[in-house]
Amino acid sequence: MKGRSLFVILLTTAALAGCARLAPPETDALAKLLQPVPSKAVIFVLRNEPASAPWRMKVLLDGKDMGSTSANTYFRWVVEPGRHLVVSDTENDTGVVVDAQAGQIYYIWQDVSTGFFRPRADLRFVDRQTAEVALRSCYLLQGDA
Repeated sequence: MKGRSLFVILLTTAALAGCARLAPPETDALAKLLQPVPSKAVIFVLRNEPASAPWRMKVLLDGKDMGSTSANTYFRWVVEPGRHLVVSDTENDTGVVVDAQAGQIYYIWQDVSTGFFRPRADLRFVDRQTAEVALRSCYLLQGDA
């Protein structure tokens, strides 16, 4: 049992090492307050699936590479109001359009599944309560919009 726990810790650490850098704990704690930003919109992309740890997934915002997620990580971007495209660059390249309004927060869940050559993903909007619960076990990635 002890050996298995160590293996899981090492596997998660290795997966996180290849991602965008983790934000400082203070920044992570502030992001988890889920506060809106006046005259801006906030987009969260969260991945709360421990079993998907070995797979990194690149995420793009409006065509810009923002970094890669791994298990139990998330991005928080403050953006200008307007239309934004969030894409998960995987075997099936999936995306969602966010029609962002000032003062609003948008939560996007990144589902992961096995693909033929690379993992597959699905992006979908979730409500605040779902995001709030999932974020409890996630870590903020650095990746400013």
